[in-house]
Amino acid sequence: MIERINSIVNIFDIGDLKFFLLVAKKNLKNLIILSLIFSLLVFLISLNQEKKYLSNATIVIEPEDNKIVNIEEVYSIEAQSNRINNQMAILKSDEVLEYIVKDKKNSMKFKSLYSENKQNFFQRVLTKKQDINEDFLKIILTENFSVKNIPRSDVLELSFVSTNPKISQLALISIIDSYQRYEIDTKIKITNYANQKISERLKELVAQMDVAQKQLSNYKRENNLVDTGNVKELKIKEIQSISSRIVDAKKKYQEQQNDLLSIKVADGDVDALLAIKDLRSREEISNIKASLTANESNIQSLSLIYTDKHPKIIQANDLNENLKTQLKDILNENIQQKAFELSNLDNFIKLSDEELQKATDELRDIEEKESGMLKFSREVESSRKLYESFLQRVKETNEAQNLQVSKLKVIETPSLPLNPFSPQPTKNFFLAFIISFFTVYGLLYFREMNSSVIKSPEAIESLNIPQIGILPRVEKLKRGYHILQMFVEDGASSFAEAIRSSRATIESKFQKNKSYMVTSSNPSEGKTTFAFNLALSLEKTNKVLFIEADIRRPSVLNGFYQFDKEILGLGEIITANAQLNEVIFKVPGTELDIITSGEKRFDMSDIVNKEQIKKFLDVLKLEYDYVIVDSPPVQPVSDTLILTQAADFNLFVIRSEETRTASFMSSIKKIQNVGAKISGIVINDLDTSKDSYYSYYYSYSPEYYTKS
Repeated sequence: MIERINSIVNIFDIGDLKFFLLVAKKNLKNLIILSLIFSLLVFLISLNQEKKYLSNATIVIEPEDNKIVNIEEVYSIEAQSNRINNQMAILKSDEVLEYIVKDKKNSMKFKSLYSENKQNFFQRVLTKKQDINEDFLKIILTENFSVKNIPRSDVLELSFVSTNPKISQLALISIIDSYQRYEIDTKIKITNYANQKISERLKELVAQMDVAQKQLSNYKRENNLVDTGNVKELKIKEIQSISSRIVDAKKKYQEQQNDLLSIKVADGDVDALLAIKDLRSREEISNIKASLTANESNIQSLSLIYTDKHPKIIQANDLNENLKTQLKDILNENIQQKAFELSNLDNFIKLSDEELQKATDELRDIEEKESGMLKFSREVESSRKLYESFLQRVKETNEAQNLQVSKLKVIETPSLPLNPFSPQPTKNFFLAFIISFFTVYGLLYFREMNSSVIKSPEAIESLNIPQIGILPRVEKLKRGYHILQMFVEDGASSFAEAIRSSRATIESKFQKNKSYMVTSSNPSEGKTTFAFNLALSLEKTNKVLFIEADIRRPSVLNGFYQFDKEILGLGEIITANAQLNEVIFKVPGTELDIITSGEKRFDMSDIVNKEQIKKFLDVLKLEYDYVIVDSPPVQPVSDTLILTQAADFNLFVIRSEETRTASFMSSIKKIQNVGAKISGIVINDLDTSKDSYYSYYYSYSPEYYTKS
């Protein structure tokens, strides 16, 4: 809050605000009188204005999700985006208003109420009698009805303004009722339209479903299809059986082939042959193996007793050979048998493979036929489901026709206003007073700023800037006298006394060994006169230096005093064309030192800055008690703004009845904007004859002040 106040205050500087107050104080009586006159006029006009009554109602428009049957799944009457805005537009639409104006019963009510309206004299004179027809009602309803949405909600606030409170209430009731009728009628129209379109679509679907069914029947007949499911299942089982037989045969074939190969590799080796599983399991081979084993054992026993030629050994060996011969015969027989079995197995496998391929082809054919049948079956099913869906929609729309309800719900019923909301004479009176007060004040302020002049010290008292002195108007100079040295030439004058008063104020308020800049808003306001006379006054008891800093203008003091030497001044110092001791001159008949503007003419701000000027003044302050700088005026040139920043104190001269307020305020702002300030104000050329106080003040002789 504090920051906001500060930001407002900062728009104006303190001087501006105080000038505001000064203008208000000066014109307060006139401001109040003019504002009261205007306010009373507004009050009287308000009393004779036509009274207007405001009726209010609050409604909510529920989303479509709350409907019993969502018809908008088929055809939507509004986009979901900006739903409330759409409803607000519908409320104010001609379509809704048509329900009111076309309703004869409603129209009669409006006409009856309008006939009750009472008009004052001005209304009867100024207003033409209006025929209450449909067009008039529609215009009235359009112009006086308003609707507003409560943010982030579906709630709407309705209002209607009329010269009759009953009309205001009736209008809102009628609008709400008309919207509900419009909404229900619109939904019924949409439902009927949807029903029509769905019915047309149903006919198309029936025909589509019939075509699909005929296509399916034709396909079955052409392909002799009754029940592909059982045939396919049997064929699959057949294929599985054939495949199993083939696998078993191939396994057995591989085993027989392996045994045959092992017999060939054994090459009669009994032990190797007996390692074959199929041979090892045969009884005759086992018996021969046992006999061979027993005979070999017998041979070994006989060998211990007999020689190889012994008949028993020979007999035993013969038996051994005989047994081996038997074994070979059995093996050869077995080989032939296995070769035969292998041939049979090979033929069986080939026949089974052919049988499997045939069964597979038959299954593929069945599946292709089944696929074609399924395609037609799906078309039939799809058509059937779509038909059933639209059939259900027909039932829904037929039901919805009888169940349509408005989504508008009334939260607060239209009120009957007891008191008019307009006009409000008392409120208008105070409002008119405030507006007229500040309007007139603004005009006065503008006039004061742009056309008024500062006439008296009281005009600037509000600025809180010390008044250093007030110089009276010098109507006529004595012969041979000059205003620039009035303090010396006519020391007993009221002007000289005013200079003394200014000197006393400066000596009491400010310090020695300081620099003082004297300026004004525009030329010819008396700054040089005051500055030079002040310097002459201070020179009596102090060491004083006067600097003529208005470089752009021809030197006033040069021409006035006619110095004997070549005129060198501040311009030569700044441009480094002279030394300080070369530009300081003594004013004839005084101890006042002076530095004139010199011969150089240029823009000071283009050559030096405030720091350089400040250093220059600081050097001079070491030698002098007072350094008085007569600067250029503020408005025409920028040099002054540099000097205001460099000087210790800034004195501002105002010419009474000539310095304009706007120019003065603008000059102060310029100085404040560069970070400087006005240390004191001098009022010059004051006409003391117009002010009894100042006339009395300056009527005292100088001796009075010296004694006190």
